[in-house]
Amino acid sequence: MNVRALAFRILRKYESEKFVSREDVDDVLSALEDRDRRFLKELVWGVIRKEELLDWYIDQLLKKRDIPPAVRVALRMGAYQLLFMDSVPDYAAVSETVKLLENEKFKKLVNAVLRRIKDVPPPKEPHLLYSHPAWIVEYWSSFLPWELIQRIMVWNQKPLPVTLRANTLVVDREELLKALEGEGTKARPCEHSPIGVVVEKAGIPLQQSRAIKEGLATVQGEPSQLVPLLFELRPGLKVLDACSSPGGKTTEIAELMRNEGDILAVDVSFEKVKKVQENCQRLGIKIVRTLVADAERLSRFLNEEFDRILLDVPCSALGTARNHPEVLRRVKPGLFEEYSEKQLRMLFEAWKLLKEGGYLIYSTCTVTHEENRDVLERFSREVPSVEFMDIREKMEMFKVEGIWDGFGFLMLPDETITPFYVSLLKKIG
Repeated sequence: MNVRALAFRILRKYESEKFVSREDVDDVLSALEDRDRRFLKELVWGVIRKEELLDWYIDQLLKKRDIPPAVRVALRMGAYQLLFMDSVPDYAAVSETVKLLENEKFKKLVNAVLRRIKDVPPPKEPHLLYSHPAWIVEYWSSFLPWELIQRIMVWNQKPLPVTLRANTLVVDREELLKALEGEGTKARPCEHSPIGVVVEKAGIPLQQSRAIKEGLATVQGEPSQLVPLLFELRPGLKVLDACSSPGGKTTEIAELMRNEGDILAVDVSFEKVKKVQENCQRLGIKIVRTLVADAERLSRFLNEEFDRILLDVPCSALGTARNHPEVLRRVKPGLFEEYSEKQLRMLFEAWKLLKEGGYLIYSTCTVTHEENRDVLERFSREVPSVEFMDIREKMEMFKVEGIWDGFGFLMLPDETITPFYVSLLKKIG
C-alpha cells in the first residue's frame, strides 16, 4: 500500500476544505502496519502544522506561485520530508513525491523545486518560523506579551501526548498504570492532574486496550481534567453540564461525586447526547440523565436549580492547535465576536438555573479576549450577584502556569497543557 499516496489523498481533501476528518484518517490508519501508520501520521499532521513555513520555502523557488492545489500539496509533502524527516533519504523524498503527479510538466516542476529547497536559507519572520498565520500573531500581540505568544507558537509545533483519566470509581492511578503496563503500554503520571496519566508509547492501539474497553480510564486532555477539580465536588450535589458532549467532564464530575447525586448532561443534538450516554455506560456512571437542548435557551427547557453548573462553551478553539493544527487556517477575523455573543447568551441562561451560593465554571479552549475576559466583564456589568473567585492558588497547586485577568485564568502551554481559559463564578445574595 502506497502510504504517500494515502497521505496525498488526505491532504488534498484538507486543502479544499481546511478540515481533516479524524474518522477518515483513522480508517486509513487501521489498514496499515505500525511503521506505515507512524509515517502517515507524521507526514499528514506535519504538513498541516507547518503549512505557512513550507509554502514560504516553496514560493522562494517558484516563478509563478499560482499553481494547482494538487501540485502545491505534493510540494509541501516533499518539502516536509526533506526539511523535517531525517529518516527519509533525500532521493526518496523527491522521487516518490514526483510519482504522485501525472502531468509531466508538473512532475518536472516538483522535481526541480525539491532538489533546491534545502539550499534556501530559513525565513526571519517569527510567524513563518513557527508557521502561524500572520494575522493571528498580530491579533495576539494586541493583548499578550511577546514571550507568551512565542511560547504558544513553539508548543503548537509539537504533537500533544495522549493523556488518560483514571476512572476513580474502579481504579486509582497506580492501578491504571499497572493495567497499561500489562498491555505493553509505557505510561507515567501526569504532572498536573492527580488522576491522569501520560501515554509515552502504546503497546496496543488504545481502542483495543482493556483500560478503555472495560472502563478503567477515558481519553481526556490534562487541562480538561483540571476543570472539574476546581468545583470542590462531593456526593449528593445537583450538577448541570450545559455543553456536555462527548462527556469527559460529565463523567469526571460523576466520579468525583462517587456516583452519588444528580447530574444533568445537556447538548444540542441527539448525536452529541448519545456520545455522553455511551461514555457513562462504559465507565459505569449511574447518576447522569441527559437532555437534548440548546444552551442559549436553557431556561425554556428547565425549571430547576443546580448547586454546580459547568459551561464549557463552543468557541474558536485556537487552544487546540496542537491536536487540530488546521484550526489556525480555518478561523477568520470576526469569528471571535460571533462566538462571544453566543457565549454570553449561554452564560445568562445558565446563571438563571444556579442556586444562590452555588458555583458556575465558564471555560473555553481558545486564546481570544473577546471569548474569554470580555464575555465575563460584560456579564459582570449586568449581573450584581456574581463573585469571580481567584483560582490562582488552585492552579499553582496543580503546577500550572498562566495569566490571571481578574475574571479568569488562561493556562499556558507545556508538554501536556494546552492554552485553556477557565473562570469560577459564585452566585451571591
